[in-house]
Amino acid sequence: MALFASWILYLLILDKYVLWAYVGVPQMNPLFADLHAILSANECHTRGLNVFFSNPCDVLARVHVYSSIWLSLSALGLGSPHLFVMGLVLNSVFLVLVVYLLKPTSTGEFFKCCLILFSPAVTLGVERGNNDLLIFILLALSAALFTIKNKIANISGLVIIYFSTLLKIYPSILLAATLVFARRNIKEFILLAACAAGLAALWLLPNIDEILLLSNIVPKPTDHYATGARAMLLYIGRPYPWVLTIHTAWWLAGFISLIALCSIALASRLKTLELQQPQAGFTYVLYMFGLTILFFTYAINSNYDYRWIFFIFLMPQLFEIQRYQTKGTLANRMVTLGFVCVAIVIWTEMFRSTRLFGSIHFNIFFNIGRSTFSIELFQQFIKEFAAWVLFVVLFAFAIKIFPKRVA
Repeated sequence: MALFASWILYLLILDKYVLWAYVGVPQMNPLFADLHAILSANECHTRGLNVFFSNPCDVLARVHVYSSIWLSLSALGLGSPHLFVMGLVLNSVFLVLVVYLLKPTSTGEFFKCCLILFSPAVTLGVERGNNDLLIFILLALSAALFTIKNKIANISGLVIIYFSTLLKIYPSILLAATLVFARRNIKEFILLAACAAGLAALWLLPNIDEILLLSNIVPKPTDHYATGARAMLLYIGRPYPWVLTIHTAWWLAGFISLIALCSIALASRLKTLELQQPQAGFTYVLYMFGLTILFFTYAINSNYDYRWIFFIFLMPQLFEIQRYQTKGTLANRMVTLGFVCVAIVIWTEMFRSTRLFGSIHFNIFFNIGRSTFSIELFQQFIKEFAAWVLFVVLFAFAIKIFPKRVA
């Protein structure tokens, strides 16, 4: 209750005193602006407009960048007049679910929860009423179903992932990933694989044109409110233009290979005994869900910072690892390093919003002779570098936990 009350109080203070910008959240009007974009698209859709190319009903004239299933909300009688109620309900369910998932058991865990939940990245998603919050809720339910030793429950978990994929593309990666860490025997693996393949085909075949369209119009941000391997490429490419000549496929392969090699090397230094603990099925599946989504979305594109809400999925497992380690062990230090890195990634925007950075230029290793590298750009590089280190830590843990069966 203390965590929930603190989080609500924090959000109320930000809203009442209009302090969003001071914590790195660029406030938009109306409140829940991303949800408004969806509801306004429904309004223009009912007028016969192709909202994928024009949406004058939106206050910022943003085109619709989600799947067409969202345009069915008008058939349910939902529209712009319901914006505040829908945003409030969505955020309320998200807040309650997050607090239920985390359940801090010590002062240290409580403050780590506050570090993540009060961050600009999570706060941005809440302020926008972004539909990633709904995906978060659905995938948490799916993870719970995968912990049940029942074929129907597991297939239901796949169906929820399929429905989430209809709403946004990125959950589709879980249709394949769940087969790796959710299987218990060969028969179940074959059954789940067949169901996953069928659902993937059911999603792809009738929607391929729309998926291709969305891949072109979905924003690929590279400013300071974005994070991703592509963003890192562009940051490095500013002082070193030759980097931009590297083909995207080679850059992606290099990035994945680097993370994989470093993770394997780090995992090899972890003693098996350091990670022996009661294996909680739900926290394990949540961890794998969160890591898969974060790495997939980070690697293939650049995303707005609120995508880091899925780090919350990893926190229960990280808490468990640390509870069962004595201070000074490598696993304990790795968990601490992970939280330091994620704090750098998701809190960067607060420092950016203070305008303390970016006004001073100095020579650093990025200097290319004709200009200097600003603190502001260096800050973005550190943000992405911290994300790379974080993935190494997270995958090292995943390697040591795998292939334990889900309880």
